[in-house]
Amino acid sequence: MAPAEAPSGAPPSTPHVTTVCFTTQDLAQFSAASGDRNPLHLSEEYARATPYGEPVVFGMLGVLAALGHLADRQDRLLQRLSVEFRNPLVVGMPYRLEALETSVERACVKLYDATRLMLKATFTFVPGCEKRRDTHVPEAACFTEAEDRKKEDLPAGTRVTGVYGPAISELVQVITRWRLSEKGATTRQLAAMLWASFVVGMQLPGKRAVFWRLELTLYPEDGPQDTLLSYDAAVQDFDERFDLLHSAGTLSAAGTRCATADMWAFVRQDSPQPSLRRLTDLIPRSDRLKGKVALVIGGSRGLGAAITQALASQGCTVFLNYHQCRAEAEKIRASLGDTSSLIELAQGDASEIEWCRTLRQRIVERYGGLDLLIGNASPPIRPLSFVPEKLAQFQNFLTQSVSLASMPMSTFLNDLSERSGWNVLVSSAFVKDRPAEWPHYVTAKCAIEGLVQWAAVHSPKVRTLIVRPPKLLTDQTNTTVGRQGAMEVERAAAAIVTRITCPDSSPTVQILETFELNPEASQ
Repeated sequence: MAPAEAPSGAPPSTPHVTTVCFTTQDLAQFSAASGDRNPLHLSEEYARATPYGEPVVFGMLGVLAALGHLADRQDRLLQRLSVEFRNPLVVGMPYRLEALETSVERACVKLYDATRLMLKATFTFVPGCEKRRDTHVPEAACFTEAEDRKKEDLPAGTRVTGVYGPAISELVQVITRWRLSEKGATTRQLAAMLWASFVVGMQLPGKRAVFWRLELTLYPEDGPQDTLLSYDAAVQDFDERFDLLHSAGTLSAAGTRCATADMWAFVRQDSPQPSLRRLTDLIPRSDRLKGKVALVIGGSRGLGAAITQALASQGCTVFLNYHQCRAEAEKIRASLGDTSSLIELAQGDASEIEWCRTLRQRIVERYGGLDLLIGNASPPIRPLSFVPEKLAQFQNFLTQSVSLASMPMSTFLNDLSERSGWNVLVSSAFVKDRPAEWPHYVTAKCAIEGLVQWAAVHSPKVRTLIVRPPKLLTDQTNTTVGRQGAMEVERAAAAIVTRITCPDSSPTVQILETFELNPEASQ
């Protein structure tokens, strides 16, 4: 059936364009209202160990923002909602919102980060009755911790049931914040939207969820009012190719159906952890670096953690720098077992010169100086379009990246020269491949490589190694697509430490781009 002709005063058929931005308060408010307490959205520490590097906005919060930017629909009721969560939204980022309302019965809203589509929501409305708008939805106590279900814990038929009710005072705040009171959605319908977020983020699959798609159908509120909502949801299937879970559920009031939902979510796998056993298979333990002192900037996760382990396995004393999460750093130190005392933890922001100077004094007082500086840290990396409206982000990323390399290098370069030490920069193969979505990352790595090359000329006693690994299996790439073709961090770390212990005697600046180990060199 063709859409009804828009009456006089109906929403325009040309797109309405504006900007929307989310705050940490918005996330906390939505979480309190919905009962969705998934740590991917609320915990900086938890989100750091995901491909996103920071908390992401609840997908359904993005939908509510989209709904709130539509024209008022006082004589219409929301009947159907179809959403595609294309890319994660983050706090503090201004997104372009385009709302196309071809009639009062249909509206499509898209959120963009420059040219990249982040979210698409399609709303379908039907003629409605104003008196249903103030339906009361009783609160229901919800559990506070998201279930941690792996894909093997989610066979078809896995069911979850319970009662659901949003926190009313917080829901009222959400309605006020996003101007939802006249948008054609009743309180119960808004509760159904929050319920979908709750089921995915807390139960199916729960903590590991990345919401991808939602089809929500809402039914006339002809049943009893002011009654508790009950739900029944079950796994329909799991697509192993994409780690994609499909669940379906029903929300009811006293046996009367209020909403049905089909929900798709990716199930994130465990974050990859460097393995000391794998490392020592590639580069057996030795005392080749006994008496040497190293500083690994960004040494608690991914390649930095593997380099820390590899250096310590060769007898080197390693200062492991980390910024926030001590638990990760402690775990790496403990992995060395009887030789864990070789690793000293150094918490702080390596882009701050005073922190670098304080750490230098500590190292000089205890060990006389530094032999190896490993520059491995980077700000969180997200795709970024090279367009004028994104240049502030571009410059900010470049500034942070260069500071993380330049501050430690300027602080320790003289010490490295006095001890004929190593200045090692972990760059990237992307300085040659140059992926379209990472102009900021490519620029930063090229700039830092230039600085290292300059330092090699003016500090000739320092041996210089620029490492250009391919895509690595780390938190950053721990997605279904990202894991494909990614190299293990242990192989890269073993190749780096092997080059340090068996250096090429010819060039002043060595560039490591191949990571197949020479069996004789690792003995």
